[in-house]
Amino acid sequence: MDKIRIVLLCNIFRPTALASLMLGLAFINRVLPPLIEVGEFTIRYIDIATALLAWVAFWKLYVQRISFFQDKWWVFFRPLIPFFIYAGLSIGLVQIYVPDVIWASVASYIRLVITILMGWLIYMSIEKEYDLELIVKSILIFATISIIFGIWQAFSESLERILIDRYGGFLGINNFGFVSGLLSGLLIVWSIVAFIYNTISLSSIITLFIGVFGLFLSKSATSIMAVIATILFLGIVLIRAKFSKKMQIVASISVLIAGIGLLIGILRVIRSSDLIGLLTLSGGSWAQRLILAYAALQIFFNHPLGVGWQASKTKAIIGDPNLNKTLMETFPQFHRGYFFVDYQLSLHNMYLQILAELGIIGFLLFIYGIAQIAKMLIALTNKISARSQLKRYAMFCAISLVYLLIWWNSRVLFGGHIESVLAVSFLSIIAKIGQFEDRNKTQKSI
Repeated sequence: MDKIRIVLLCNIFRPTALASLMLGLAFINRVLPPLIEVGEFTIRYIDIATALLAWVAFWKLYVQRISFFQDKWWVFFRPLIPFFIYAGLSIGLVQIYVPDVIWASVASYIRLVITILMGWLIYMSIEKEYDLELIVKSILIFATISIIFGIWQAFSESLERILIDRYGGFLGINNFGFVSGLLSGLLIVWSIVAFIYNTISLSSIITLFIGVFGLFLSKSATSIMAVIATILFLGIVLIRAKFSKKMQIVASISVLIAGIGLLIGILRVIRSSDLIGLLTLSGGSWAQRLILAYAALQIFFNHPLGVGWQASKTKAIIGDPNLNKTLMETFPQFHRGYFFVDYQLSLHNMYLQILAELGIIGFLLFIYGIAQIAKMLIALTNKISARSQLKRYAMFCAISLVYLLIWWNSRVLFGGHIESVLAVSFLSIIAKIGQFEDRNKTQKSI
């Protein structure tokens, strides 16, 4: 009877379909109005899909008597658990330094925990290899739709406007194409992986074209930098595998010089005023990012244990008069509008955010977690047969994680945002691939 129930349940509420719906809502989550708001806490459409998928997943655990903590998912996420626990404990620091925003900090942390749960739910929804393929292609399809909206938006303008304006489309979250640039980069990564594994098709060529064109329309320096840095990373990895040690050094240096030159050239064309403003310290948004980075380091030096989760962007911390006085003395050439006395900004960098909010302990826990996961990813991708379709998906997810870690240099860590949903999704997919690989080896040994 229990087996009949679980079969009926999975047919009525197909887990992969619910997981795809959840991912689709993640792409448009920020533009949809919340269903319920209670103070700092909100319930959104994506929470309904998450709750339905959680019900199916936990019912499956109950019926099949599966241990919640024995799946491969925990092996890959365990290194980051101390970091996430410490982030929750840091809310106590918020109560000390900025008690007025304690509930905003709690709500933000709960959203982060829910995002991690979404990763586990995606893992649990995948039972066969075709389920895994469906999830990966759902992500690519949603990203493609987002960029096509941006292209449609751009071609409603004149050619002169297309060359200077930034387009994100309806699913691009904002009018500056920031997230649309992120998604364009993911399509480029997918096409590069197809090229590496000689699986080039018309669809991968079209995907590459849409990705490159979307990246141009978004004019997101962050995404362009992340794409080029990811390609450089891949190039160096391939060089190490195919050349002798002497040639590795020469080839790596050549690739780095070419990549840096290409990056500067592209930025010089699409964001010349910001680039010149940064190099000459005369103004522009990138110069303000430099001031933000300096401010983050000052916050860390003043609070080595951090100021607490999501507290750095508050008036009491980033808007502190003493901190801003120091910033104005360090950067006297900038007017008052570049500083944070009158209005406050987030630190625009996940690594500086972690350093400022969670201090040296949280930062080291994060670096430790990322290093351990990187070791497991390398071990897994090396042992998968190059002829296996799983190899392509594993490499795409692993390289996409590298891309996201680079991209996060201009974005703070938020739960529920598309970049954090994508990160836990890719890691969860890799964990499932690890489970499939273990299962396949067991079957061959029998």
